[in-house]
Amino acid sequence: MNVLEMHKPSTPVRAASDPDPQVPAKARRRRFTAKYKLGILEAVDKCKEPGDVGALLRREGLYS
Repeated sequence: MNVLEMHKPSTPVRAASDPDPQVPAKARRRRFTAKYKLGILEAVDKCKEPGDVGALLRREGLYS
């Protein structure tokens, strides 16, 4: 076995110019309405226990 065979990838390598069909060409920035932002702030103000704000943000998909 030569060196090239030892480092041969097990899966076929795609050309760099072939776009991945599951990945969008450019990510779109999310936009939130003022009403939605205000609702989040009101919900944050109601949080009382440690960790409630983090749980709220994760539930809304704003923090992971």
